[in-house]
Amino acid sequence: GLSAQGNDFSRADRGAMEVDPGAALEAQRKAHPELGEQLDKMQKYMTTKLYHQLTQTLLEYLVSPPFTSPAAADELKGFFDSFIKGFDSKFDKVRWVQILSIIAKPQTPAVALDLIAPFEEAMSGSRDAKFLWQTLKGEKLTLSGDTEAAKELLDNLGSEIEAAYEVQALIQSHFHKTKALLWKTLSRPQEFYKSSILYLAFTPLEAIPVEERPRIAFETVVSALVAEEEFNFGELTQQEIIPSLEGSPFAWIRELLQAFSEGKFDLFDSALAKNKAQMDATPELKSAGDTLRRKMCALSLMELAFRKPKKQRRLNFGEIAQHCRVGASEVEHLVMKSMCADLIRGQIDEVNELVTVTWVKPRILDPVRIDLMRERMDAWASQTGLLLEHLEQVTPELLVS
Repeated sequence: GLSAQGNDFSRADRGAMEVDPGAALEAQRKAHPELGEQLDKMQKYMTTKLYHQLTQTLLEYLVSPPFTSPAAADELKGFFDSFIKGFDSKFDKVRWVQILSIIAKPQTPAVALDLIAPFEEAMSGSRDAKFLWQTLKGEKLTLSGDTEAAKELLDNLGSEIEAAYEVQALIQSHFHKTKALLWKTLSRPQEFYKSSILYLAFTPLEAIPVEERPRIAFETVVSALVAEEEFNFGELTQQEIIPSLEGSPFAWIRELLQAFSEGKFDLFDSALAKNKAQMDATPELKSAGDTLRRKMCALSLMELAFRKPKKQRRLNFGEIAQHCRVGASEVEHLVMKSMCADLIRGQIDEVNELVTVTWVKPRILDPVRIDLMRERMDAWASQTGLLLEHLEQVTPELLVS
């Protein structure tokens, strides 16, 4: 194909294309009369050589409704070959990769890889454009099933981005989204969750298409629930994208998230009972029943310890067994596992069947826990007041002198 000959083709053909790229715009005008205004702008910016404005208008044009369906693949590629390609040396390189990404999106992975290949060398001169181009290649390799090559590319790229200074949020966003796609393809929920949280951290909510938000929120929550070592549910409940679950077919997952976030078995039981059909229809959750229960036990132990005043954090085995829904013989194992996961710290007294908790993993405080903390502060303040009064009574002569 043309793309296999790479830049030689576009350079050799540049003369012919620059003579009449107007014909390509005319063809677009016939196909999409409703987009005439944007095409007029493109014509104007092309004639006046205002390439920055032309790039901006093109980026808006390429995401308008006619081009968002998979059926637009051939038309997009045709428009790229007949019009856009002639400007590869005129446009900002990062923007150029953004355009490539839009053209490549509806193509099959093999066509997409061919489409972007000729531009590797041209992008290597600009650090951020190179990062974005490699991310795009990593995405297409993942989609083509070559996860080994994708992982090697993205691992190396991740190290480069980490070592680099002030990488644009746009690049970080695309990189972590692609890394999440790789982990999803490899069925690795812990890593998928980490990459998804980083993607959300670098991506303003308005940059995520409204229709994609519920699914992204749902997949992120599911991965957090089933990942063996993930216990930071407070961070997840605070994500801006979570409210987009409301009113969507995925809204039910919030009940399960709330149960894990609060460490309450009652909420967990009601979420399971109420949403059994949906959970069974989600393979990751259906196969993770034991993991969910095991994590729930650990979270409920954390919550039990957190709710005890600091001086009374001595829990007997019976209390733990009842609160965390485990048999008496399993208590010690649960406590040791929770200590290994650094959820709590303390000592186990096997003889007297007691656990002394000296530290509970910090969590994001929801309103209920904040109230609990306020009660404790009030109690501490009144105790301090009483102590002060007592001191004043027993040592008046010290205070006078």
